[in-house]
Amino acid sequence: MPGKPRQSSFELLRLLSMLAIVAGHLFTEGHLIAHATPGTLLPCLLLGSGARIATNLFVLLGCWFLVGSTLPGAPDFAPGRRWWRLHFTVLCWAAPLTVVALATGAHPGLKDTLRGFLPFVGRPLWFASAWMSLLLLVPFLRHALALPARRLGALVAVGGLLLVFNSTLADFREGYLTDTFWFVWAYLFLGWFRLCAPARLRRVPAAAALAAGLALYAALVLPEWWARAHIASHPAAPAVHALAQRFLDDLKSAPNFLCAFALFLFFARIDLGSVRWINAAARPAFAVYVAHQTPAFWPVLWPRIVRTPEWWGQAWTPLAAIGATVAVYAAVALVETARLRLLEPRWTRTRAFAALARAVDRLCGA
Repeated sequence: MPGKPRQSSFELLRLLSMLAIVAGHLFTEGHLIAHATPGTLLPCLLLGSGARIATNLFVLLGCWFLVGSTLPGAPDFAPGRRWWRLHFTVLCWAAPLTVVALATGAHPGLKDTLRGFLPFVGRPLWFASAWMSLLLLVPFLRHALALPARRLGALVAVGGLLLVFNSTLADFREGYLTDTFWFVWAYLFLGWFRLCAPARLRRVPAAAALAAGLALYAALVLPEWWARAHIASHPAAPAVHALAQRFLDDLKSAPNFLCAFALFLFFARIDLGSVRWINAAARPAFAVYVAHQTPAFWPVLWPRIVRTPEWWGQAWTPLAAIGATVAVYAAVALVETARLRLLEPRWTRTRAFAALARAVDRLCGA
């Protein structure tokens, strides 16, 4: 029996979020913001500052569906097949691209070279390793969703105090353990939201959610723009720059999370039905993330393939960046579509895959 068609509003969110992530890395790792002219600084910041907010959207989107499959009364959650499919995706992209980087004369270092061949323990992609860790924990975490509403709300509130409140006051950024805890909290938060949140919160109008999300993003980018423009002439500029950049970068900070959650609510409230081209375009999104952020490869991608140093200081940089972002996504999507048709089924139908999946399920008590 064919599966239920994917909701294209969420698939559109997946697609746009990954495009924002690619654009953010293009502008920062390609040093386009650092070399922007006064006239292009604001559009460069608007296009290139949303990667971490988009990453939070990816977290919320994944947890939304994960909660949906683990709500009280749902069948026992067995993570084995998902875990090994994700592991295989990372390996299929990170290992060959690491070899490509070495073959083209790059010198990524021993650590980044080895990480390309160790999809989980090597943590070549922090998001993938943290998500795989969450999958191992969900068979236990799902029991928290069966708690009485007041107890579940208290658990989410305490987690928010430890993570969101503290990360808003001080600098607690990327790290494997903090990322994993953040994913755990996002899962519990969305479980509370789907089961216990006040009706008025779950029924926020789509337009209001979109306006709030865009306003919060502007409230983070505009001070960053002002600070960069006055970094040498105003005594407050360095502090404003540091604070705005921290809130843009730290998934756990209140401004970042609230911006992402407001935008998520917008896409949750609209209904596009099932649009085939949107669903097809969004399907390779995770592979795009892996490909363009493989540690040994991205230092080759931006300066030598996309040739970003040639863009520095050019008036057309923002427009070129939009084109390059779409091109990178499309190129990886074409290869990933072929991988999903040719390699993925051959792996998931093997006895080894079934045995490894059962081993993970037994480990998690599923």
